[in-house]
Amino acid sequence: MKTNFGFKISINDELLTNAGLNNQHFVISCILNSFRRELSPEEGLDLSVSGLISTTQQHVKWANCPLKRGDKITIEVINNGFDQPVSISESKPEEEILKGKLRAYHKLKEELKNYI
Repeated sequence: MKTNFGFKISINDELLTNAGLNNQHFVISCILNSFRRELSPEEGLDLSVSGLISTTQQHVKWANCPLKRGDKITIEVINNGFDQPVSISESKPEEEILKGKLRAYHKLKEELKNYI
């Protein structure tokens, strides 16, 4: 059996979360954002820890927290002791998942028609 990996994330040496899933197929992302928008006064600096349970197309989230100058973010790769996500979206019906896969297939088929 393959090992599932996740991330132990700390900010300023304080544990934020142990993000990980015991599912067979998944994606986990740790995203740092720094932005200032041109046509809006909106700006920000934050860390988002989220993912996807691939088989059910459920989006999961562990954290979304603001950051400030000087914050130290530490990410350690772990393979157990995962925290439950703070939110999990509803699973999509199998028919909806199949429709999405077919849309992607037809889009790629058209895009690659000159190479096939």
